[in-house]
Amino acid sequence: MTLVHRAGFACHHVTPAALVKAGALEWNTLFFATIENVLRLHKPATLVFDGTIPYLGLQRVMHNYRNIKYVWVKRALYKAGVDNSKLDAYLEKFDIVISPGELGAAKLSGQPTAGKLNLVEPISLLDKDELLERDVARRILRLDIDRPCAYVQLGAGNINGISNVQDHVTSLLKSRGIQVVLAQSPIALRADPNMSADSVVVDYPNSRYFAAFDFAVLAGGYNSVCEAVSLGLPAIFLPNTETGADDQVERVRQASQLGSYEYLLDLNEDAFVQAMDKLLSPMGVALCEQRNGAVTAAELIQHA
Repeated sequence: MTLVHRAGFACHHVTPAALVKAGALEWNTLFFATIENVLRLHKPATLVFDGTIPYLGLQRVMHNYRNIKYVWVKRALYKAGVDNSKLDAYLEKFDIVISPGELGAAKLSGQPTAGKLNLVEPISLLDKDELLERDVARRILRLDIDRPCAYVQLGAGNINGISNVQDHVTSLLKSRGIQVVLAQSPIALRADPNMSADSVVVDYPNSRYFAAFDFAVLAGGYNSVCEAVSLGLPAIFLPNTETGADDQVERVRQASQLGSYEYLLDLNEDAFVQAMDKLLSPMGVALCEQRNGAVTAAELIQHA
């Protein structure tokens, strides 16, 4: 049996303690007690941590339960200047480290590249054949079948405030007669949905609705970019430049070379409208032909 704890790639600078309004010490104590109860009940052979940095509570679990194998799913694209020595120290605590690759990178086999570090293909939760059909998705979201529609997901807003940008994007889209489906993150500390949107979705995974949309306006986080490209959803990326380590600008720059994808470092109205018109013009959307790294990662975990 495998136990998975997913912290997500989007919460840099936001401690999990903030999500439950607790101090770091209190939260790590609670986290340790919770995981310990789960371990005693289910007795898993492997624990998988998906997150940026292993919490102190998790490190205490790893120290006390040494008969379990520990796997870290750790992203690879860091900003220049990040202290890799600390990351290397954390890496040594795990039996296996799985690093999902970036889109457009060379095909990877999942074999170790340096010690216990395993590079795998980009990971997406769903494959294209798992999406809802376009008409079905639009009916569920209560959208007009015949009008163009955009999906807007600019992150949780926990690192940088997104309300003003979100409102501006929604206004620009609706002024052009485009329906707007706004994604509200379940981990947002200050949920403030734009009620002028045609639909607000708090769901997981939202990617199952992707066939409903003509294009998306997205932040530059790993999941958003990989899902859009691998599932063939054209997108305008507005990367978050305030993350501590995740290099969203470089990620969206790479994605823009793969097909119907644009990126803007600043929300300039003329540039946004130009990008939007380009995505709405008839054109083929190139699909990422790489194997879903989730399959490779699952194989590595299975044989850990």
